[in-house]
Amino acid sequence: MTPAKRKAQQDSTKPEEQETLKKVTTPKRKPKREETMMQLREPQDVETQPPSPALTINIQSWATPIVGIVMLVIGALAGFYARPVVLGQLPENTSGTSPAVSIPTPDQSESQQRLMASLIPRVRHFTGDPNAPVTIIEFGDYQCPFCGRHATTVGLQIDQQYIRSGKVRFGYWNFAFLGSESTWSAEAAECAADQDQFWAYHDKLYDSQSGENQGAFSKDNLKRFAEEIGLNTQVFNECLDSGKYTSLIQEDTQASQSLGVQSTPTFLVNGQPVIGAQPFEVFQQAIESFLK
Repeated sequence: MTPAKRKAQQDSTKPEEQETLKKVTTPKRKPKREETMMQLREPQDVETQPPSPALTINIQSWATPIVGIVMLVIGALAGFYARPVVLGQLPENTSGTSPAVSIPTPDQSESQQRLMASLIPRVRHFTGDPNAPVTIIEFGDYQCPFCGRHATTVGLQIDQQYIRSGKVRFGYWNFAFLGSESTWSAEAAECAADQDQFWAYHDKLYDSQSGENQGAFSKDNLKRFAEEIGLNTQVFNECLDSGKYTSLIQEDTQASQSLGVQSTPTFLVNGQPVIGAQPFEVFQQAIESFLK
C-alpha cells in the first residue's frame, strides 16, 4: 500500500476507533503497602478551657506532656512581660492519674525568679512556712474533678512530707472557668477566708464534688458547708449573697488566662509548670531538685 493510500485510510477511521488506537494498555501497578501504627494515648488528667483567641495550650493533643510544659513556660513568661497591667489590677490580700511527665532540670533563671516574685504577692492564700525554699502555686477550679483528685490524694502527701516540714509552702489561685458554680464556690471560699477558714472550706469543697454545674455547689449547699465547718453563718451568708468577691474571682481567672494557663490543675513549682493531677513522684522529683 502506498503512503498516500495509507494516509487516506487513517483519515477515514472513526473518531472512536482513533481514540482506541491511541490508548496504551499498561499493567496496573499494585500500590505499595504502607504500614502504620495506631498510637494509643491517654488524655491528660486536666479540665481544659474552650478554645479562645488567647494563647492556648492544647494538652490533649498527640503531643507529649513535655510540649505542653514548654508552651506553658512560654505563655507564662509572655504574660509576665507583655501584660503586667492585668496582674497589677489584682486587689490586695483581702483575707488577712496521668502518665508521669519528665520534669525539666531546674533553671532558676532571672525571668523565672521575676515571674514568681510577681505572682507570690498576689496569691492571697498560702499554707506552710513563708521562708520555705520551694513555693508551689496551684491554678484550680473547685468543680474540676482532677483538682479534687489531687487535693484528696497527692496534695495530702505533699502536705505531710513537705509542707509540715517547712520545705514547701503551697498557694492557691482561682481559675474558675467551668461555670457559675465554679464562681460561686470560689466566692464562698473567699468568704470563709474572712473568718480565717479558707483551707478548711477549700478542703470541704473538694470533698463535696458531685459533677459540674449539677447543683453540688448551689448557694444553699455552700451555706450548708459553712455551717458544717463551724463558720458564723450569718456573716458568711451575707458575704456570699452580696457578691462581695465576684469581681475578684473574675480578675483571678482573667489573670490566669493572661499567663497562658488553659487547664486545671496547673502548678508552678518555683516557676516550673506541672500540668494535671500527676502522681506524687512527679511532684517529689520537682521539689527535691530544688532542695539539693
